[in-house]
Amino acid sequence: MEALGREKVVIWGDSLAKGVIWNDLRKRHAYSKTTAAEIAADRLNIEIINRSKFGCTAPEGMEIMERDMASGITGTTALIEFGGNDCNFDWAAVSERPDAEHVSVTPPEKYLASMRAMVQWLLQRNVRPVLMTLPPIDAERYFRFLVGTRLNPKHILHWLGDVQQIYRYQEMYSMLVERVAREFSIELIDLRQKCLEYHGFVKKMLCEDGLHLTEEGQRFMGETIADLVESNEQLQ
Repeated sequence: MEALGREKVVIWGDSLAKGVIWNDLRKRHAYSKTTAAEIAADRLNIEIINRSKFGCTAPEGMEIMERDMASGITGTTALIEFGGNDCNFDWAAVSERPDAEHVSVTPPEKYLASMRAMVQWLLQRNVRPVLMTLPPIDAERYFRFLVGTRLNPKHILHWLGDVQQIYRYQEMYSMLVERVAREFSIELIDLRQKCLEYHGFVKKMLCEDGLHLTEEGQRFMGETIADLVESNEQLQ
């Protein structure tokens, strides 16, 4: 990865990049006191414009990117981080109709098309795109969280086949990120690999919902991004 120096980096992503965590005491989502983006920016001495949005999908991210750049929000580098919402399902519908066919919020081919479109959009405007893989999730913890007291766990499990299908499906979207990076020969921050290498990541770094990172997880993500960027710079 080329040295970012004092480059201006725009981040288009979802709650992961925004720094959203789960507050166990208040039982709601909140923002981390210090986000991964801020930590990485300090380490790498770069300016960050974080345009990430809670709940955002790749198609929505493309729309935000177009509007932002039309209004003058841009940089020399852009980090694209989507997938966590795209791979999700309408679990209430699954709970009600476990024998019906259900598709993810953004089906894989549509997700691929949106990720490719964002990369092409940036390249055409001389902005350097960087992609990032998705951190792993805790499928069992997320299953308990999504079922809560409202949904039917037996119906959802019947449709899934097994709880770990949630993990595998999310993993597939991370693999699609890698695929897009290879197709365009662009830079990839492989956050997922570093998370999997860290013993105890799921226990220490994931919130009660099994999806979002804890405060410690946000610090880990920021330091990991900075480490990977600095390591890649040394290889140039």
